[in-house]
Amino acid sequence: MHRHELKTWPKYFAAVRSGQKRFEIRRNDREFKVGDILVLREFDPATDTFTGQFEERQITFLLSEEDYGGVIHGFVAIGFGDVAPHPDAADDLTPEALGDWHEAAASQAALRAQEARKVSDSYAKSNMGVARDRHAAVADAADAEAGFHAAAARIVRKG
Repeated sequence: MHRHELKTWPKYFAAVRSGQKRFEIRRNDREFKVGDILVLREFDPATDTFTGQFEERQITFLLSEEDYGGVIHGFVAIGFGDVAPHPDAADDLTPEALGDWHEAAASQAALRAQEARKVSDSYAKSNMGVARDRHAAVADAADAEAGFHAAAARIVRKG
């Protein structure tokens, strides 16, 4: 299994994060395989920088020109879903480890929310309402995710 880091423009990144977009059309220059992990890193072409936001998805399906003549030569359609847990993960799982995992996930989500709010605020100052609103929505979703994981960590630790 390989990890592939891919630049993803904000419009498409938001669609992936929300669950609306579950595919990529990419040049097949990385030998993508079912089971590989995509690390989709949000990239803002206006500033030519990465925003620090990322999403991980696991490749569940590939479609190439060999499979279907409608795919352009050298490209592949990639279907993806959530990253599946390792099959052996449940064998080693303890309440403490699960609580630690939820705490780490809460911390990461809180950081994503903080960064998205910074970006949202910067767009508010430049009078770009649509971009401001999109980043504010990402921040709200990340805040909700952080709250969920923090609550799950507390529940697991009470045991």
